[in-house]
Amino acid sequence: MTFDFESLRDILVCPKSKSRLVYDGQTLTCTDADCRLRFEIRDDIPVMLVDEATELSPGEWKDVMARCSSGE
Repeated sequence: MTFDFESLRDILVCPKSKSRLVYDGQTLTCTDADCRLRFEIRDDIPVMLVDEATELSPGEWKDVMARCSSGE
C-alpha cells in the first residue's frame, strides 16, 4: 500500500494550526508560516502528532512551499 495524499488532501490538516498540508516526498508540511511543522509518513501512515513533528526554520519552510507550489 502506498500513501495516497490526493485522497486525503481535503480532510488532513495540521493538528496544531488546523491549516492545510502539502505533500513533500515522505513528509507532510503545514502551510501556516507561524507553525511550520513537518510530519513524517511511516509505513504509509502520516504521524500527525505535534510532539513528534519537526519545526522547520523559516528558510526551510519557504523552500518546501516554493517546491510544492511549483508542482515538483
